[in-house]
Amino acid sequence: MLKQRLVTGPLLTIILIAMIAFDAKIEGVTCSCGTYIPNGLLIAILAALAAPFAAVELSSIAVSVGARCSTPILILTMETWIAAIYLMPANTTSTNVMATMATIIVCSMALSVVSLAKGKELRGVFTGAAITVASSSYVAMGFGLLLLIRKDHSAWWIFGIIAIIKMCDTGAFFVGSSIGRHKLIPWISPGKTWEGLIGGVLTAGITAVLLSMASDKWLPFEPQISMQYAFVIGLIFGFLGQTGDLIMSVFKRDSGLKDASNVLPGLGGVLDVLDSLLLVGPAAYWLLS
Repeated sequence: MLKQRLVTGPLLTIILIAMIAFDAKIEGVTCSCGTYIPNGLLIAILAALAAPFAAVELSSIAVSVGARCSTPILILTMETWIAAIYLMPANTTSTNVMATMATIIVCSMALSVVSLAKGKELRGVFTGAAITVASSSYVAMGFGLLLLIRKDHSAWWIFGIIAIIKMCDTGAFFVGSSIGRHKLIPWISPGKTWEGLIGGVLTAGITAVLLSMASDKWLPFEPQISMQYAFVIGLIFGFLGQTGDLIMSVFKRDSGLKDASNVLPGLGGVLDVLDSLLLVGPAAYWLLS
């Protein structure tokens, strides 16, 4: 497991850095056909590629707890959320934004009911449709908020947000393994400790400070963030990242699954990697926009 993680983790990091680097070069360009391409194209593509895997994992969790779930509608809803967030113009009125969100939710609910009821088995249709709409929206919108940040900021800021969260995970793991004695919430995640949480959050704060200094030096056109504010942001991101991880652990515990899937050797599934980002997305948008 550890050997697989040591291979998969760095490989994913290299891929992410490469995509961020290329995405940073695509800053709101207009193609030869006259179509304007908003910032974050490659990040949006990455989210769209990850969506089907996440949808299958959500469906697996639902089935494991005895609920019916429509995987195709899960995928369709997640892809629609990602497309809507990425393609919606910045000057869209708040009324149209709300109308778009309402349309996606209503259509997803209706399509889920049709999909689940077409076999003439109506038991569990409401539960399955609700799970489909709620879970797909939670994952897609949590990550999609990073796309909104990308529209106004450098792609490297997105990398920085992810780096803060993953450094928190790393700090929590090593501190918890070394000096962890007091269990955090053992009935949800037996391996997590209070010492690990504190170590991880502090690591996130320190990482945020270092990244703010790097941003001030290498990204002069981005807003400057003071070290004090960066440290507070890091603490918040770290805490919310750990909370997001615990929320996904609740889902997996309920379903009896250890990992969402085995698509990423040593790391589990796509949701096992993205879970800590889902609560950070909203906080990052309001604190950094």
